[in-house]
Amino acid sequence: MSLAPDLETACRQWADRPAITFHGVTTTYGELWEKASNLARAYLAMGLEKGDRVVCQFPNTPEHVVAIAAAWAAGIVHVGTDNDLTGPELVRLVDQVGAAALLFQPRPDADLTPLEAVHRERPEVRAVVHGADLGEREGAGGLLRLADLLAGTVLESGSAKLPAAAGPSEVAVLLLTSGTTGKSKAVMESRSECWAKMQFFADAFRPGPSEVHLVFLPIAHVFGLRLALIALLTGGRLVLLDRFTPTVALGLVAEEGVTVLPGMPTHLTLILAALDPERHDVRSLRWAVSAATALPAPVAAGVYDRLGVEMLYVFGCAEGFTTRTTDRSEILAGSVGSTVFEGPEGTAPDGTVAIVDPADNQRLPAGEVGEICFGARCPVEYWGDPPTATDGWYHTGDLGRLDADGRLYVVGRLKELVNRGGLKVAPSEIEAAIVRHPGVLDAGVVATPDPVLGEAICACIVPAGAGHGLPDLGELRAFVGATLARHKLPDEVCVIDKIPRTKIGKVDRPVLTALVVDANIPRQRWRPR
Repeated sequence: MSLAPDLETACRQWADRPAITFHGVTTTYGELWEKASNLARAYLAMGLEKGDRVVCQFPNTPEHVVAIAAAWAAGIVHVGTDNDLTGPELVRLVDQVGAAALLFQPRPDADLTPLEAVHRERPEVRAVVHGADLGEREGAGGLLRLADLLAGTVLESGSAKLPAAAGPSEVAVLLLTSGTTGKSKAVMESRSECWAKMQFFADAFRPGPSEVHLVFLPIAHVFGLRLALIALLTGGRLVLLDRFTPTVALGLVAEEGVTVLPGMPTHLTLILAALDPERHDVRSLRWAVSAATALPAPVAAGVYDRLGVEMLYVFGCAEGFTTRTTDRSEILAGSVGSTVFEGPEGTAPDGTVAIVDPADNQRLPAGEVGEICFGARCPVEYWGDPPTATDGWYHTGDLGRLDADGRLYVVGRLKELVNRGGLKVAPSEIEAAIVRHPGVLDAGVVATPDPVLGEAICACIVPAGAGHGLPDLGELRAFVGATLARHKLPDEVCVIDKIPRTKIGKVDRPVLTALVVDANIPRQRWRPR
């Protein structure tokens, strides 16, 4: 099904249909557009102009969707970010994108410190606050209540005329990169690019007005944003969850009749672990959508067998280069597909994806592991940062290989390699092997200091729980050694309660390393006989 050309058209076309359900309360498309147009007019009454940037750090709430729609209705650039940024982090982001306004919602602890930091350091930035009692501060120094703006009761904004829709080439959104290997960058994406990439996903599983989409992936990030908008631009119903737990997610599937279930491999692993056929009715599900890291084969098999769905698997980055597949045999084999999104400028003439040697940028033959590169005739543009240098390819920093049929397999991150005695090992490749063990629920691998090897491989594992035996290091090495070379086997193992992960489900290796090395968690060390 083709996407609606914009959110306004979708809201007017399906005005009486339910659009968003959140905490048991449903908003119709018509109500969604009324709030969005009121907020858009309020932006203009506040003095914001076409092309200004608005930072929104709301969690997954209907108001976040309203903020996206309002920004685009007013010709303003939406910048989504995490709800848990500290004051200094939020000030740096406001400075990075030159924000004219900030939409702020405190975390559950009602901490206004981040807002106060921006208000103190950048008093010229207009602040709109949701979910907090401002007391005497309301109206002071530009602090405004979101509820008033959505109702159109302040700023005399009711008569403000909205500008013409943004042109297809005008920047509509800044997408923040994950920043796992350095400072986060803000990718500039036009409306036409945004719609084309959403259509690329929608073409794979063809959602329509009868679908109910559960989204707990943060819509402040690119993948959650696209999935949430696909639901609305095809006339479906979006069920938002602001705090993921597997039991709550499974409960919503049954209560709301969810048909589309997106989740990173970690989320799907936890959902399968919590799934009890006696208590959880998942018969409404039709599709699961996943992305980010390689999907372990046991998890993929569990999704197909126990959830009874088809699956769309996506691999890509905020810069917009993306593969996809719905082929069950490819997904079960660990491939992220061979169909590559081709943007308006097309792709490199020699192909759309290549594996190159990081040392000399020479293309590698099928089967060999190297850096994943996507064809890119034009460099990626970032707000406030220089565009990427390009030789006709975008270098992802991810490691992977292509098979003889052109299917892509992701191995890990180039900058996360463990240098074990001069041999480079990808942590995610070891993690994918470890989680196949029935006694392991989750795993993360980091490098630890070693006087002989330089770096040792430490496997941090979360036990699967009752009914499953927890493997010791010898058993784990024997299990992993069935599929991995000897130099990739863990040198150490430690047991922890939870693997720290980023908002998009990747192992947060700096946090995990600090937890293991600095906190000195007890580790079992391999002692060869």
